[in-house]
Amino acid sequence: MNHEKHHGHFEAPREKKRLTGRQKGALGIVLALAVLIGLGVGIYKTVVRPPQKTEPVVETQPEAEETKEPEIKLPTIKHVVTKVDEDTGEEIEEELELPASHREGVYNILICGTDDDGYRTDTIIVAHLDEETHDVALMSVPRDTVVLTGNGGIMKINSVYAGGGADGMARLSKRLGAMLGFELDGYVLVNLEAFRETVDLVDGVEFDVPQDMYYQDPTQNLHIDLKAGKQLLDGEKAMELVRFRKGYASQDIQRTKVQQEFLRALAKKVLSVSSLTKLKEFADVFSTYVTTDLTVGNMLYFAKALMQCNFDAMKTYTLEGEGAMINGGSYYPLYAGKLVQVVNESFNPYDAPVTLDTVNVITPEAARSYQKPAEPEPAEEPTELENPGETGEEPPDEEVPEDKNPDDTESENPDVPPEETPEEGQENWMGPDELFEDITQTDETP
Repeated sequence: MNHEKHHGHFEAPREKKRLTGRQKGALGIVLALAVLIGLGVGIYKTVVRPPQKTEPVVETQPEAEETKEPEIKLPTIKHVVTKVDEDTGEEIEEELELPASHREGVYNILICGTDDDGYRTDTIIVAHLDEETHDVALMSVPRDTVVLTGNGGIMKINSVYAGGGADGMARLSKRLGAMLGFELDGYVLVNLEAFRETVDLVDGVEFDVPQDMYYQDPTQNLHIDLKAGKQLLDGEKAMELVRFRKGYASQDIQRTKVQQEFLRALAKKVLSVSSLTKLKEFADVFSTYVTTDLTVGNMLYFAKALMQCNFDAMKTYTLEGEGAMINGGSYYPLYAGKLVQVVNESFNPYDAPVTLDTVNVITPEAARSYQKPAEPEPAEEPTELENPGETGEEPPDEEVPEDKNPDDTESENPDVPPEETPEEGQENWMGPDELFEDITQTDETP
């Protein structure tokens, strides 16, 4: 066949090269991976996201029977705007006070510890994350911190949860947010079994135990026996470490510091590359033992952000206050100024500073105002005379009977919520003992 033309020359069409079976299979795999990657990105963008910020709601007048909860007060920013006076036509400056805005990428999550049968949250921590600066911080709230009840009384913050599951955590989150002056972005409630299994999943955590720890309480099935020094703690020994309290000079305050340091070490281990191969096991622990309002996508989002943070630079705080005995119970009212300082230094999510006007803190002075005055001693009744009409003097050797029975005990104060007195033998995250005891007492146990 002659392929030459009068107007030029062109080559014969080349035969199309067919793909081999192996090449077709490789192309199929590439296309499938491309589809999966595209699908994965879509799922990632849809599922893995931070928790939604809630807009402040204007409060309506509550019904008479409704329990009044303390509200979170947003800080404000003063803005100067220029307006034109309608009468004179002159420009005038007017100062407006507007609510502060929430900064992007800043989150505060409430983390609490209790056991399956716990009525109280004896470990209360606010964890802070700033995605922009990659800063992380922990704030421990002492369990005996004083907060307002819904009916105008006071109670300990570890009793706000009251064994209420998700409802109790939502109530605690709101009450704590009103005290701190900012809204919390989620909560996580962890029981002892979740804590043990998490430590065991990462094959233990190396930790420098600050002192010998020994404590036995068969009623709680609590047996603590740790020696001081650096060692690898499994889940059971880690639980003993974070529950130990009686042997510290400052008891609950020192315990919170040890908890913070251990959580720092545990977080570094959980977020390590070797631990990321156990995502299914972690998910099983969370689904079985953890109560939270965060979605799986929220937690994956935070895990990704936390992997970029330097936990060695993590700041830790314990809110400061002082012990106070009120109506027979030991409480820990906080210093308002110190609280505001800590919030603004490392936890404030707004673009304006939190002030004393926007926090709801029961200070030592305010807490003592709830102390009921002591009841006056009953007046002594005059004794009956043996010979009426002689003299009104008492016989010198005759004793006047006491009206008050010394064996009688003072009745329970109705202003103290019933949950303030733990049931005997009741187990909780750290033990039922009170934070501040009479310094004249001595403890047989550490």
